[in-house]
This record gives sequence, structure tokens and C-alpha cells, in this order.
Amino acid sequence: MKNIIATTLCTMLVMASATGRAQDYPHAYPREGAVEIFQNERVIVWEVIWADGVPQPYHQHRYDMTGVFLSWGPLKVTRLDDTFTLSEEPFDVPSVFLLNKGVTHKEESIGAPDRHAIMIDMKDVAGPPAVMRTDVPAFPGDHAEEILDTQRVKVWDLQLEPGQELPMHVHPTDTVAIAFTGGAVRFHVEGGEVLSTTLEEKDIGFYPAGTAHAVAVVSGAPRLMVYELKN
Repeated sequence: MKNIIATTLCTMLVMASATGRAQDYPHAYPREGAVEIFQNERVIVWEVIWADGVPQPYHQHRYDMTGVFLSWGPLKVTRLDDTFTLSEEPFDVPSVFLLNKGVTHKEESIGAPDRHAIMIDMKDVAGPPAVMRTDVPAFPGDHAEEILDTQRVKVWDLQLEPGQELPMHVHPTDTVAIAFTGGAVRFHVEGGEVLSTTLEEKDIGFYPAGTAHAVAVVSGAPRLMVYELKN
């Protein structure tokens, strides 16, 4: 009986220790190769590079995460039980995804080239109600391709051509835009303000729910991944 009790107690301690360790795993970012580039009350945006030969720690994703891979590179993803998955088949970029919170693992580069991504942590904060209007159409109309639709985010691939103009439209929900390729654009904001900017790869835009504007391409052919956040 004493041996049974001792064994049971030992098992409980091991389980408790494992639980404690699990709770102590750091959030996925920041870490070596991951740098915060934008944050507000709704999101944290990270630029992440998995460099070959750089070990990475176990971590837990504490938020639902989406984003875009800018370049492919081979990775090894190892789970807490030491099982792992190899990602060795190249994929086309840009490539988007959703990773639900709670995942605990580590990812490490296993060769060249380095994988490169922009990651969006979606905070556990409810956004404002969707803005629905009858006088201004909702983004994107017929100007973008839907490439992902989940319970947390809808993602559009917006490819603009030289000289193209998007008519006035409204973003119904809080929206993040990530530039995949750059170009010069002019925003005609509802109310009369005109803003000109030159987009470069990795540039981030955040448009609160209800933002309405038209867009004109001045030069280049910008391509953006557009993320409509859901509650």
C-alpha cells in the first residue's frame, strides 16, 4: 500500500510539475528573429524570420494568430511529446493561415532559405459592431479575391494594377492590411482629405471599422493581404 501511495504521489508531482512548466512557456513572440512592428488595442504584428542554425525555444501561442508568409524555407516543428513535423515542400507565396491559440511547440529552420513572415496576434478584445452602410459599398466589392474565411478573420488578396482606382468603399470591421509588393498610392478619405504614400513590402495599415476611402494607384502594382477581424 505504501508503494502504491508513493507511486501515486510521485505521479501527481510529475503531473503537477509538467502542468507548471506548461504554464511557464513564454508567448511565441518576441524571441530571436521576431520583432514587434505594430501594436494597438486589437492586434500585435510581428516580423518573423526563422534563420538557419538558430535554435528556438518551446512557446505557447496565447492568441489566435493569422498572417502571411513572404518567403518559404524548410522548418521542423516539434511538439511537447518530441514528435515533430517537417515542412520541406516549397509553397507559393504569399501564403496565409490561421493558428488557434493554445498551441505549444517550437519551430526551427532546417536549411536555406530562411522562412520569413508577418504574423498578426489577434488579441482577446471584442471590436466594435460591424458598420453596415447602404450609401457606400463594403470592401472589397469586385476588386479582391477571398482566400481565407474563418471564425476569427477573413482574408482578401488585393492585387492592384498601374493606374487602377478603387471607388469609395467602407471597411465594415477593424482591418489590417499588409503590403506584399509596393507602389505609390493615393487615398481619398471620406470627408475630403487626400493622403499620398509609397507602400513597401511589409508595410502595415490598420483601418478601424467604418473607415471609408477610395484608392488610386499612382505608380507600381501594389499587392496587399487584407485581414478583416471578427469578434
